[in-house]
Amino acid sequence: MVRNVIIAVLAIALIVTGYWGYREHRDKNAVLQHAENNYQQAYHDLTYYIDKIHDHLGTVLATGSNGTGANDLTEIWRLSALARGDIGQLPLTLLPFNKTAELLSNIGNFSYQASVKNGKQPLKPEDYKQLESLYKQSGTVEKSLRDVQQVIMDHHLRWMDVEMALASQKQPADNQVIDGLRAVDQKVGNFENDWDPAVTRTQLNEWDALKNLTGRPISKKDAQSIVRRFLNIQNGKYVAEPLGKGSGFPAYTVTVREDRYGNTAVATVARKGGHVVWFVKYRDIKDRRISLYRASNAAGAFLNRHGFKNMALIKSDQYDNVGVFTFARKIGDVWDYPASIRMKVALDNGEVLAFDDRGYLAHQSDASLPLKPAITAEAAKKGMNQTIAVQEQHLAIIENDLGNPVLCYEFIGTKGSDTYRVLVNAADGRQEKVELMTA
Repeated sequence: MVRNVIIAVLAIALIVTGYWGYREHRDKNAVLQHAENNYQQAYHDLTYYIDKIHDHLGTVLATGSNGTGANDLTEIWRLSALARGDIGQLPLTLLPFNKTAELLSNIGNFSYQASVKNGKQPLKPEDYKQLESLYKQSGTVEKSLRDVQQVIMDHHLRWMDVEMALASQKQPADNQVIDGLRAVDQKVGNFENDWDPAVTRTQLNEWDALKNLTGRPISKKDAQSIVRRFLNIQNGKYVAEPLGKGSGFPAYTVTVREDRYGNTAVATVARKGGHVVWFVKYRDIKDRRISLYRASNAAGAFLNRHGFKNMALIKSDQYDNVGVFTFARKIGDVWDYPASIRMKVALDNGEVLAFDDRGYLAHQSDASLPLKPAITAEAAKKGMNQTIAVQEQHLAIIENDLGNPVLCYEFIGTKGSDTYRVLVNAADGRQEKVELMTA
């Protein structure tokens, strides 16, 4: 009798364990498939946008100097911004792809300024020379990205394998996606550009700003210690290696493997000053146990512990069992949006899984920021749609389309059931931006 009871209990335990293992495997596969789909969509969109950029550049060249290319130039500017956003969605943090991003940034800046110029006067011969060069370069990038896309489709390759290879620093010689993207960026790096300084200086390049970080140089051992304190993983194996040439700025990549759970974390630490630029921790996330609000408090507490004072939560989103938060620096009563930090927090236990403060580090100096408004808030409101009922307001610094910092009054208001965010220039009362806010 007792033997039968023991057998029954063991059978039930085996069934429960099997079901739990099946469920864990199913949930993990669902998360991986979701990430894989996002990567595939981002790469498809990136390739599509560069195709369209190439087409619009050809159209502008074909129109000649009759002033009808302004719409195409504006569209090129919009598409270049979308393409840069898709690069940021790919698992390329450890794979230098900055030359391609820089080319897209320059294309966007040039096309924006050319569209403004084209609306007032014909483009000059040197402008067409630059457009001809951009047309050829975008065609080369277009073909190269299509070649990589074809390899992915022919060999049924997965972006998740690329991410894991980059995170573990195990990059097999036959990883055709990594090799193909490196080849794309190398081709872009070989282009000869004679950029107008007025174009390139208008947008703050985060990577260039990170090159100019100050502080004492640190060693590999220092980088390991900094990451150990930052992540608070005491029992783990730490390996630090310098980032290679072309990575954008001098830094170390520190890989951590926890002894207890076997989870992996990867961080980048600047060689000057020892700033943690970003980190990501890879682990399975269990069922949600805490709210998005509690997770935002955990993110804020993490920032406070690590010396990031006077930070304001400006955006929060939830994706499955992860909270994604953006914080901006506050200078007195002014919200400095470009100086931002992005974070991911697990909703099972409130652990910070990812951290990125490139924007914050790139905009550390406030010596030249416009902090004093020339007009009052009441004067700024006169430039708004008067049917919007203002619920809250404050001063904020944003970057305009040319990448220059602009002090604005930010108004949050309602009209009917909709909520709007309105930014009005605090110097001249001109409306800079209006956004419909979604729940």
